Amino acid sequence: MWRSRLVSPKKKTNALLVLLLTMALTSGCGSETEESRAELQKDGSVKSVISESFDKPDYDINELQQMVLEESASYNRSVGDSAVSVEKVSEKDGTASVKMTYRSAADYAAFNDGIFFVGSPKEAEEEGYNLNKVLSSTRNPLETVGEADILDMDGDVRILITDMKDPVVLDGKAIYTSDNVQTDKKYKTVTLKEESGEPAYIIYK
Repeated sequence: MWRSRLVSPKKKTNALLVLLLTMALTSGCGSETEESRAELQKDGSVKSVISESFDKPDYDINELQQMVLEESASYNRSVGDSAVSVEKVSEKDGTASVKMTYRSAADYAAFNDGIFFVGSPKEAEEEGYNLNKVLSSTRNPLETVGEADILDMDGDVRILITDMKDPVVLDGKAIYTSDNVQTDKKYKTVTLKEESGEPAYIIYK
């Protein structure tokens, strides 16, 4: 939804958001002082940080802030609730940062026009996601699980399915992932590999 509304690059604000936000979500380009990421919260909300190089003299940080506020307000009107809030838009030393909070993973997905599902395996199946996958243990790659194993997992287990390129900080630790996922040493942060053309599947608890 975010990118679909930014179809005209004629206005400086639109061009800036395409540069800053769309590129951040799809390519991860830019010189960053604070890494772009999404953070899953225990209450089901999602916090996001987009941090990118901001060295275009024709662009103004106030224009960016206004555009982000307008886009979030438009989305909130469309869903009839305060689903997206803009926490901070700032610029320092040639880097712009946009911090936002989304009411749910579904709002994060809709606003950013991508796949971002968080829930139980059974909920994922009910939503139509394909769970006929082979996932590998983060601690022992030789240990794998398939669809039947995934659906049989207990209620504490959550599954993240996403095609977003920014790292995701989990509200738990990854225990099984698809082969197109990278994890940090603590299994807290997961990233979809750039070359992957398929969504990432992460089971965590």
